[in-house]
Amino acid sequence: MVAGYIQGRMLDSDIIQLVRAAIENDLQVPRVPKERVPKLKKVWKCGGAHDFLYGQRAGYYAGLAEGMMLDRHGRQLTEGESEEVFEALQPYLARLRRYFAHYRPAYTKK
Repeated sequence: MVAGYIQGRMLDSDIIQLVRAAIENDLQVPRVPKERVPKLKKVWKCGGAHDFLYGQRAGYYAGLAEGMMLDRHGRQLTEGESEEVFEALQPYLARLRRYFAHYRPAYTKK
């Protein structure tokens, strides 16, 4: 019974607020100059820097919530809580994609 209660537990509302605030802050930060992208691609061995950076940030937001849960309750997020974090990202997806599209290589017509 106790395990079922923990599984169905909702995230603390301030954790979701913190994740949203982190996203809003990230969207306000100036982008890294494109000249640094080749180094990023070499260090991380990734083909698409924009996809890598987008995925890295999504993982960062999940990790932020996970860290707060570990600190407060001494446990990892449940599957439902993890889904809540990704649901909190949904309203920001288009803006995050546009933000990281800055790092997409310029396409030239052949």
